[in-house]
Amino acid sequence: MYVDTQAQLSPVAQRTPSLADSAVLVSLNISSWGGFKLDRSATTQLNSDKSASSDASRVNKNLMAGNSILKDIKKYESCIRARHIEMTLPWGHSGSRLLATSIMMDHKKQISDMLSMLETMWDKFFFQYPQVKADAYLHLGAMYDPNDYLSTEDLRAKFSHSLTFDPIAESGDFRIDVPKQLMEELKEQYDNAVDSRVQTAILASWKKVADQVRAMTTKLNITMDDEGKTPDGKTVRYHETFVQNIHNLCDLLVHLNVTNDPQLDQARLDLKNAVRGVSVDTLKIPTNHATRNEVKTKLDDILAKYAL
Repeated sequence: MYVDTQAQLSPVAQRTPSLADSAVLVSLNISSWGGFKLDRSATTQLNSDKSASSDASRVNKNLMAGNSILKDIKKYESCIRARHIEMTLPWGHSGSRLLATSIMMDHKKQISDMLSMLETMWDKFFFQYPQVKADAYLHLGAMYDPNDYLSTEDLRAKFSHSLTFDPIAESGDFRIDVPKQLMEELKEQYDNAVDSRVQTAILASWKKVADQVRAMTTKLNITMDDEGKTPDGKTVRYHETFVQNIHNLCDLLVHLNVTNDPQLDQARLDLKNAVRGVSVDTLKIPTNHATRNEVKTKLDDILAKYAL
């Protein structure tokens, strides 16, 4: 969770710094063994049994059948990537993402801590791997083939991660020996590319707002009687993070607004005011229809005001 250090809820008012001064590019890469192997024999048999062409289906066997440790690793890797994406904005197609310098240290600590935990999970997997490999025939039956499995040494080589930070270059940083006209064309081309990427980043911030608000209004739109039941008798449940997610987003938007867009900052303030003084415990009270309707009206107004 991030802390909004503004004493008052007022739009950010300051000069717009160069993007190269206010943000960096960050790349997160995580690689690991998939644990699946194409079974050509089973594929041929299945297609034949079904009177299908040879390319109609593929049988990929789970070499870790009966053991969830690799599955848990994959889930945690996805959590790390999701957190990285949540704290950054898209930038081009190379895999790098835009990270505000104001949140850089927080991002580095959180992701580094998560990667450290991931390494611990990897080490546990490497330790258990010989036994998992030895027991695999119990779960794969006739599909078991010991040659499908890597040695522990080769397995370790399949796992790696990196977290790198790079400055954002500006068109004036070109240091190449080319004719002046070509240099001007290169600078213009680069500036246009940066402008396009900045617009994509801004739209990504707005999408975070739209997705969060729509998710909340969808839930608040569910009809609930005084017993907390929907018309078809189902109990309406609110997750404990239902309201906190909005607060977290508002705090994060302080950093994601790398261009100091006044409209995006106003949307952040409107969103924060929409849930001011509201808790999930209040919204969960079945008879508290008025509060739920009030919050939903404010959120609907935000969607309309900013055409989200």
